[in-house]
Amino acid sequence: MLQLDDSQIHLWHVQQADFDTAELAAQCLDWLTPAELTRYHRYYFDRHRKQFLLGRMLMRSVLTQYGEVTPQHWRFVENPYGKPSIDPSQRSQPLFFNLSHSADRLVLAISRHEAIGVDIECSDKSRRVLKIAHRYFSTAEVNELEALPHASQLARFYELWTLKEAYIKACGLGLAIPLRQFSFGFVADSRITISFAREREDAPQSWQFWQLQLNAPFALSVAVKCDRCEIHQLHSFELKGLQSFESVKTVILRN
Repeated sequence: MLQLDDSQIHLWHVQQADFDTAELAAQCLDWLTPAELTRYHRYYFDRHRKQFLLGRMLMRSVLTQYGEVTPQHWRFVENPYGKPSIDPSQRSQPLFFNLSHSADRLVLAISRHEAIGVDIECSDKSRRVLKIAHRYFSTAEVNELEALPHASQLARFYELWTLKEAYIKACGLGLAIPLRQFSFGFVADSRITISFAREREDAPQSWQFWQLQLNAPFALSVAVKCDRCEIHQLHSFELKGLQSFESVKTVILRN
């Protein structure tokens, strides 16, 4: 069983190419609940079915590394905004997670703190970044984005977007939180700051954020709310099979 204390976050990575679709279905399809199985069969494209099944396999097989529940017996509940968590009856100690996927990559964050969020985005997709920023970002974020050279704006857009997604996912409220109500800044390219509009009623000192380096073209951000402690370590693992994983280096770009 893996050890995870209050000062750590574990990040689990999966690449779809490492798993065969037919083999994955044969081994893991019966892990799904009836509701999950219905959702699985609703997907029209094979790649979407595979991604969904990989996500459920990742959640169940990884959580088993920290508890005594077998993968097929984990039960999950969702809050009113759709954020899943472990059924409280199966938690002998605090254990929380958040899942994100983009293109062929999936990332699962594991923490002892309930407010945990992670977001990964394929960052080479061309976007009308200023138009999107004016619609969703704070005034300060838009101004900083516009001040950058054009060649740097796409990368900064994804840095901001993944941070914002990680925060709202950690809060468990999704886009019920207007993205303009909080603002990220970058200090000397190595520090992340956050400020909140008055109506958000949140405190910067309660939060920690990280941006991690992944192989191009992905951007990855993590958020956790930890009022009475501090996260000192982020450990990363790559899942290679249902029971096969390896530790990988965690490279922090900003925190």
